[in-house]
Amino acid sequence: TFPYLVLAVLLVRGVTLEGAGSGMLYFLAPDFSKLGHLKVWVRAANQIFYSLGAGFGTHIGYSSYNPKDTLFLKDAAVVALVNSGTSILAGFVVFSIMGHLAFLQGVAVPELELGGPGLAFIAYPTAVALLPGAHVFAILFFLMLLALGIDSQIGTVEVFATALLDSWDHHRAKRAKSSSDAAAEAGQAGRGA
Repeated sequence: TFPYLVLAVLLVRGVTLEGAGSGMLYFLAPDFSKLGHLKVWVRAANQIFYSLGAGFGTHIGYSSYNPKDTLFLKDAAVVALVNSGTSILAGFVVFSIMGHLAFLQGVAVPELELGGPGLAFIAYPTAVALLPGAHVFAILFFLMLLALGIDSQIGTVEVFATALLDSWDHHRAKRAKSSSDAAAEAGQAGRGA
């Protein structure tokens, strides 16, 4: 909830800045000519797989704790929609700040030459610095990034923990069965003697 609150505050501040509209229009106006470039599709696939964490096994690990009758398709759809919605919300925040930066520099948004992961490391700190009480928001923003980073790592560690626990349960169940079989055999042997 906290990251969404921070994004909402940054969005409200971003859209109130001069030039924010040009950044958001740039965000909403696709350049269809780029759809023919393989690099665009590779980056899009990379983004969606990375943000969903589809290849890391986190969702499989978490889903192993669900009851057998869980509607996993509904859960998967909710995760995908929330992920995409969050990306769109974050895009509005970033591009409203980009529009403001373009306004300050007197250039068009595409001429800013900002891109890749560094884009967020320029736009978000700029947005935080433009907030009233910037020092407090800077601390809150850092704590949010720290919490999100730790949360991501917990998901990754959970994959290994689930695999180990599931393996341990399998061996423990096998050992328990072997022990009960041995006890039953001993009991039968004792009665037959």
